[in-house]
Amino acid sequence: MMNRTVSLLRRGVAACLLTTLSATASATQEFTLLTESFAPLQMSLTGKSVAKNDGVSGLATDIIRQLFKNIGYTAEYHLKSSWDDAFNTAAATPGYGVYSTFRSAEREDMFKWVGPVYYEDWVLLARLDDEIKLNNILEAKKYSVGSFTFDAITDHLVELGITPKRASNDAVNIARLRNGSIDLWASSSLTGPYIASNFRYQVKPVMTFSSGEFWLAMHKSTDDAVIDTMNQELKNMYERGDVDKILAEYL
Repeated sequence: MMNRTVSLLRRGVAACLLTTLSATASATQEFTLLTESFAPLQMSLTGKSVAKNDGVSGLATDIIRQLFKNIGYTAEYHLKSSWDDAFNTAAATPGYGVYSTFRSAEREDMFKWVGPVYYEDWVLLARLDDEIKLNNILEAKKYSVGSFTFDAITDHLVELGITPKRASNDAVNIARLRNGSIDLWASSSLTGPYIASNFRYQVKPVMTFSSGEFWLAMHKSTDDAVIDTMNQELKNMYERGDVDKILAEYL
């Protein structure tokens, strides 16, 4: 009887130990987060298209970095030169995530989702001295509209029947506005003015035609409890005003 009791106790201790070790492993799990340069959401401190860890900055990066710090998770940050590389690697590799990305029906089952990390309005921007006025987005068909090639904003315009002049770098649209090769620039309420200010060029919003949400997409093998913890703390950060404080550094 004594031997049986001792055996049961040993099994109980072993089970508790395994549970503790499992919880500890989960709590100290490291992730690798991939992104591309898209200022001011994510960018390198040096202005290069590739960076790592402390060399990666930006509004979304700072929000996610603070989120992970708050919940005790650690992550490596890699700024990649190719969005497709970052996106596909994160989708295929356990322990990886990618940001800032739009959540869509096509992407829903590819990842587990944390967010929205940040919200933005989609706007049409014009030269400061321009008098363009629009009553609705479809009236933009009468004008030459510039946009960023790999962007949900561009896809949305195409769905509406608007064919924008695409640029591989959104900063190209600043030059296009200056020289008159485009009349309007389709961008976000955050990114467009930020890029323009870096070139010491002033733009004005003509209209807001939609909005978008940026998410952190984690590999689909990520534990649901981990995703829930991330989402709850991100919600807490918004409620406490932590995100507003981070945003103020970029305005």
